[in-house]
Amino acid sequence: MIHEFIKTLLSLSVSGTLLMLLIRGLKPLYKNRFSQHWQYYIWLLVALRFLLPVTPDVTIVGSLFQKLNEPSTELNIVNTTTLYYNMQIEPQEKTSPAASMAWHCSPDRYTCLFYAWLTLTIILWVRRITVYQGFTQWLKAGNKEVSDMKTLNLLSDCKESLRIKARIRLYRNAMITSPIMTGIFHPGIILPVKELDRKELSYIFTHELIHYKKKDLFYKWLIQAVTCIHWFNPFVYLLGKEVNRTCELSCDEAVVSMLDNQAKREYGDLLISFVRADSPYQNPMSSVPLTEGAEQLIERLGAIMKSQKKTKSIKVITALFTCILCICFAAAGAYAAPGRTEETIMQELEQGEQSMEEQELSVSYDKDYESVYTQEGYFYNSYIIEIGWNVNGDRYSNQTELVLNNGSTMKVYFADTAMNMITDQNTATAIAGLLSHLKNLNSYPTIEAPLITKIIDTRDKNLPALREDLYQAGDVCGFSALFSLLDEAEQKEWYQKLYDAGQTAFFASVIKYMNPDLLSVYADQIDQDAKTSFLSVILNYLQPDTIKQYAKQYYAADDIARFTVIFPYLSEEEQQDWLKKAQADQNNKFIMALSGYLS
Repeated sequence: MIHEFIKTLLSLSVSGTLLMLLIRGLKPLYKNRFSQHWQYYIWLLVALRFLLPVTPDVTIVGSLFQKLNEPSTELNIVNTTTLYYNMQIEPQEKTSPAASMAWHCSPDRYTCLFYAWLTLTIILWVRRITVYQGFTQWLKAGNKEVSDMKTLNLLSDCKESLRIKARIRLYRNAMITSPIMTGIFHPGIILPVKELDRKELSYIFTHELIHYKKKDLFYKWLIQAVTCIHWFNPFVYLLGKEVNRTCELSCDEAVVSMLDNQAKREYGDLLISFVRADSPYQNPMSSVPLTEGAEQLIERLGAIMKSQKKTKSIKVITALFTCILCICFAAAGAYAAPGRTEETIMQELEQGEQSMEEQELSVSYDKDYESVYTQEGYFYNSYIIEIGWNVNGDRYSNQTELVLNNGSTMKVYFADTAMNMITDQNTATAIAGLLSHLKNLNSYPTIEAPLITKIIDTRDKNLPALREDLYQAGDVCGFSALFSLLDEAEQKEWYQKLYDAGQTAFFASVIKYMNPDLLSVYADQIDQDAKTSFLSVILNYLQPDTIKQYAKQYYAADDIARFTVIFPYLSEEEQQDWLKKAQADQNNKFIMALSGYLS
């Protein structure tokens, strides 16, 4: 079932993150002691933890997620928290309500979560494939096969010394400045158009052939799969950085293990010579270069000169350490959906009959008790107040009664992060005034049981500096509260800054202040830049006719990624019309995508 899949996916993400943090935390213990080869492949254990739902019967994460299956004591309370988050990848939109709601939610919301995850996963994977294809085509345009027999014989000698029998093509390319190996099934080494002596060529061939022998390109694509599947987890991008870094260190270690001290210096000088030239391309995961930039070079050169054979005791400790991490791999575990035996099926049927009887007795009560939870940040009387309402007050011990402007009283709850302000009279006055203001606006949902999660007194603070601090800290609610104080010119500057920085969450939180003319300008810019995440944000504010126009444009361009983002914003009748059009055009990929959405 979909909700079981979502729980399994999230449990894998949590367990993979825990194992990764453990290995990174222990890094000071092994960084200068264990081999770079071990430090490279230990991250494979983390990648598998993110991907494989295999787990013992009792595990840390599995037990945690199993508890979330226990029935809630609350009746039909729908929690839709309006929150935002910021991630260092292709930025995501404002979090959907399903992303922050309680576990005990309706199947429809699990379905929305699943399709949101699946859509972004497919988009990211297709993007990576597209980048790979574009890069290889770019290289092919400038490749010229090497015909010099001396160079080819040297490559053959290097292959023989490394016991590689596969055919490795050799090219020169004027558009690159550093040697690279590319191609998974048809590997080739590409050299820049530069005079290289026999010894330098030997180092280059050995380096790139070791990458081939270790199947580093397959490893990198595995990490890309982890990144696409767990795109919502910022730690997977840190995993990618660690793998890329240790990949080169591991390869250098293998190369210099065959060299004396003088040859090690020559190899280091070779790396330096290629880093000095600026590369005109962005190197994707589809290639393995000799150098990736000066940033990593110092670490690589240090590792090369310190490289030495590991003692037997270090090898034994490494083996023990690996066993411990494998135990941690199993102990972290993942959530496993319970099996449905004949006995459990009978229990489900009995529970179903019982729940039907209970529903007849409680349906009128349940209908009256449904509520919605929301949270936003406001600037009121020199205070930034982050407030949510319609919460379950039984969960919060910090509370007080405030008198509103109309003389009525309201019980207000305080989260632990704001409880230090609960006895401050000025704060109480500001909160009471804000609640009165919101009630006068007839806000939806109706304000009941408000919860104060954060309060910032700005009376002795520099507001522009505070706004910048909130931005740097990723505090979207606080930033959006202060944004309303800016004049139109300042707001315009911030819109551009957020857009250029790819800060989708911040952009989404303040777009409500954007005037229609500027909104139209950004809609066109987002369309031209093909920024799908920003497109999802701005669609909430575009006129229906404009959305229809974009739908026609993306269908005509066969751009299914952006069309599927537009599609939910169309009316049901328009959605059905588009499905009929795709069927009439025999456009199979659109038919599959739209049918899946409408089913």
